[in-house]
Amino acid sequence: MPIYFAILFCLLAHPLLAQTPPGTWRMTADRTVASHDRQYVEAFGSVQVERGDDFIKAEYARYYQASRWVYLRGNIEAKLSGDYLRAEEAEFDLATNRGWLKNGTVFLASPHMYFSGELLKRTAKDAYEFREATVTVCDGDRPAWSIATSQGAITLDGYAQLWNPRIQILGQPVAYAPYAIIPVKTKRQSGFLLPETSLSKQLGLVINQPYYQVLDEESDVTLYANLMTEKGLMLGAEYRLTPDIYSKGLLRVDYLYDNQIEGTSPYRDNDGMERVNRHRYWLRGKYDGYLGDPDLGLKIDLDWLSDQDYLRDFGHGYSGFRKSRKAFLEAFGRDIADRDDKKRVNRLLLSRNWAHFGLFGLVEFIQNLEYGSNNDNPGMTKDRNPTLQRLPQLDAYLYQTELGDTPFTLEGEAQLVSFWREYGTTGTRLDLHPTVGLALHEEWFSFLPKLGVRGTFYDIDRFENEPLEVDTRSNTRFRGLWDFSSSLSTELFRVFPLAATSEPGRWQAIRHAVQPRLSYHYIPYRDHESLPFFDRTDRVNATNALRYSITNVFTRKTQGENGAPDFAEIARIKLEQGVEIREARRTEDLDRYPRRPWTDLLLEASTSLTPWLTLTDRTWFSPYAAKVTEHEHVLVAAWPSRGYVLFGLDFLAPMDEFLRQEQERQNIAHLGAGWNFGGGWSTALTYRTDWEAGADLEKTVAVRYRHQCFDIESSWSRTDTDTRLEFRLFLDQLGGIER
Repeated sequence: MPIYFAILFCLLAHPLLAQTPPGTWRMTADRTVASHDRQYVEAFGSVQVERGDDFIKAEYARYYQASRWVYLRGNIEAKLSGDYLRAEEAEFDLATNRGWLKNGTVFLASPHMYFSGELLKRTAKDAYEFREATVTVCDGDRPAWSIATSQGAITLDGYAQLWNPRIQILGQPVAYAPYAIIPVKTKRQSGFLLPETSLSKQLGLVINQPYYQVLDEESDVTLYANLMTEKGLMLGAEYRLTPDIYSKGLLRVDYLYDNQIEGTSPYRDNDGMERVNRHRYWLRGKYDGYLGDPDLGLKIDLDWLSDQDYLRDFGHGYSGFRKSRKAFLEAFGRDIADRDDKKRVNRLLLSRNWAHFGLFGLVEFIQNLEYGSNNDNPGMTKDRNPTLQRLPQLDAYLYQTELGDTPFTLEGEAQLVSFWREYGTTGTRLDLHPTVGLALHEEWFSFLPKLGVRGTFYDIDRFENEPLEVDTRSNTRFRGLWDFSSSLSTELFRVFPLAATSEPGRWQAIRHAVQPRLSYHYIPYRDHESLPFFDRTDRVNATNALRYSITNVFTRKTQGENGAPDFAEIARIKLEQGVEIREARRTEDLDRYPRRPWTDLLLEASTSLTPWLTLTDRTWFSPYAAKVTEHEHVLVAAWPSRGYVLFGLDFLAPMDEFLRQEQERQNIAHLGAGWNFGGGWSTALTYRTDWEAGADLEKTVAVRYRHQCFDIESSWSRTDTDTRLEFRLFLDQLGGIER
């Protein structure tokens, strides 16, 4: 704790200074006495020295003018720059800011930490030594945990070095070490973090010990030694950098020499693949920045795995899938592929935007875990991998732009991409799609028709694995298409006054808006059989569809705390349906599939009538089958600062129609709950089940106790492949980062 005793004890002639220059100290006392040679001044009884918010109190003080040394005694209390100290005796050299406290306590406001000891010495700026001292971040006379030490040293914004430290619980020693270092600052600092432990049916006893190393002001790294009794020792690293306000990056890598190989995977029945490799690893990362100029944006995504079972084996903990996914979403807003997804996306994207134009360059390589040396299926080896790679892809966009003073608009997109893959047709494709629109915005409606043309050019490098009807004698192809779309919309509303009151929080009015919309989309039929198939751009489906929707929006108005009106949407209900005109005119397969041109009726509803209850629902109803065909439902009840309950249901009915053939039934429910019992105790429950298969997907129970200076959490979870028991202890100032 810095000792800012820049005190000017101008007390040689008068015990009380009525006029004190700004920035100096003012002292009062019951009685002051100056020595006969005027070398020092003594103050007795209720001594108080003040400067702004800082103060020093004592029963006795002696100040030496020549050496600027002050001696304090008796019930010493002080507040200096937000930090506090108490002691029986103290001496300070005001010229060097050095001194000592006897039987004293120093409280550092940042970080929140107490040092109490028989002798505390300030040896340099922001540096202390202490003897027979106790260190803790817990408030109170009997701290929940503390560290007693025979001798120690502390450097603010640095570390505390402790000799013979004893960890104490409620004052009773429970662990001993000959030497320890703990952080005493809020800034980043190197050191060991608390280990993570868990017990898993698949992995055995897991102990993951992280070490955090600051590299410089812009980067740091965390190293992991993750010991699993059933698997072996996994080593990992996490590198973070933030070189400037435009750039940030996060890279993680883990490696394990696995003790288990074939015959041990619980997933073989699900994917038909057996893992045979011992060398297992996962490289993942993201970067947002620029190349040379901040206007030339750069984004990088990495996701590379050793085998198809890796993420299902290692989903939890510091080094697991869930931790990585959460970190990427929070830092970059971009997700990674789900842990069951066999295709892992790796890409580099360059972008440059102007007012009406955008240019993007992409290199994308997808790792397909279904093909490779770890697969025992001879038909899915590496040389039979049909996964498409974009090496590279260039996209140009003309954003919607008004054509002079006319109501017409112009927009368009162009794409040039080179496709490559181990097995299958490769080549280059150029796709151009300009669109002319008409923007008619009148008082009562908006009408937006658009007419577009599409030209697609192909230059094939290699024909391979194509249907027999594809003509391979020519390496060039061309396709021409046109498309038309339009939308007609309006809004009708009415305001219903409720109460003429200025009371904060009271509803004053409700606005009900009705937004009908009619849209039409047409693309003529083209025979695409002669074209290679790279992606959906090569198979533009013929469309002749009309859709209507009616949306009801309810908005409430209340009086805000600051007197300004406050508006919030309380409910939104949307009804939507379409008619497929091509389906109404279909002539094939009528004996098996009768025409059903009307699409399912979609009802979307979201409401938050009260702060504690919200509902989000999307339901599809078939007018032909007279039943619900799909349902997405989430209901959440939340009590602020107390708890929540949620229920979710994803349902898919079995259907067999011309436009959706042999759709299988799905029925997955999700139940979650959490409650704060008070006194620091809380619990959370998660339950996911596949009602259709009669199988539970996930069960989790977690109990947590939050104290002023530590957290304890215990959790039990069971999935279809693993059972885990985890225990976590977080000590403030000693716990892991991103807890």
